Amino acid sequence: MQSEEVWMSMKVLQEHGWSIAAMAREFGLNWRTVKRTLERQAAPAYGPRRRPFALNEAQLVHVERRLEVCPGIRGTDLHAELCHDYSYKGSYPTFERQLRLLRPAVVRDPEIRFETDPGVQTQADWAEMGLWPLGREMVELSVMVAILGSSRAPALRFATDHTRATSFERLAHCLDDLGGVTHEVLTDRDPAFVIGQTRDGKAIFAPEWVDVCRLLGVVPRACRAFRAKTKGKVERMIRETKESFAAWLSGQVLPTLPTLADYDALGRRWIEEVVLERRHRTTKRVVGEAWQEERALLRPIPERILTSFGSPVILPMPANVIDLELRRLGEHVDVRDLAEYEVGR
Repeated sequence: MQSEEVWMSMKVLQEHGWSIAAMAREFGLNWRTVKRTLERQAAPAYGPRRRPFALNEAQLVHVERRLEVCPGIRGTDLHAELCHDYSYKGSYPTFERQLRLLRPAVVRDPEIRFETDPGVQTQADWAEMGLWPLGREMVELSVMVAILGSSRAPALRFATDHTRATSFERLAHCLDDLGGVTHEVLTDRDPAFVIGQTRDGKAIFAPEWVDVCRLLGVVPRACRAFRAKTKGKVERMIRETKESFAAWLSGQVLPTLPTLADYDALGRRWIEEVVLERRHRTTKRVVGEAWQEERALLRPIPERILTSFGSPVILPMPANVIDLELRRLGEHVDVRDLAEYEVGR
């Protein structure tokens, strides 16, 4: 079927004496098509295009409501919700084209990631989640995010502060959730892990963090100064936690008086139901399947070590190290006879 503009042009050329063959050559059409077009008494009218997988009213209301509550929600998560709860049958590309009309696409700079072999590296960092109910109050929640560098399997543990003790305890439980420790752990230059740097920019690790790494049997690493993307895998997971997990969490029914343990459990459930089932865009592998292979290369954390993080970690001191905590000023007095200070007669 030809457009209204083509129909009108053919009518004008017909009045000027053009033959059907000449118009067929002019418009690049078959002569029969030109003849049928000229026989029409009115311009052709097109009906609405059939869209078998267009969002129905209930699906559209759900998408708009979710975008209003969580503007940064991922399209893949919205598509999964529609398929699971609203029987949507369309593919993700079909849904994405409709989603673009409701929310402009956000263009982000690409991130460069360095690949590591299985069992080599874990990346970890804190993420700020904003205000959430905790007990009877609204509290600023943070979450320790750890991710295996090869399989991209993550772990989440929630907290209300970033103290050194909390950072070590939350990270140790994240490593345990992942199945054990890798050869090294990469963090940023958070004061919990790094207390300074040398003249050439190398990190100076906190002694307590070095002791914890020795206890766990891992090598501490720190990303380059002012180069957070050195640990791009955990940065990407932090963004996904803020966008995807927060949106997923907003759709869950929380306990009446939620605790940190409740948030930890919800985090594990989100990882199991959403993240582990996903095919990673970089590795091209299902995260859960890759994790099972990498998990066999991890060293499990003994229970006695894991439980010790509930209290200060006490390690045996080398013989040549003085523990200043055991020798405070004024606790030990060396009494000498005055005669020792007299000048020889």
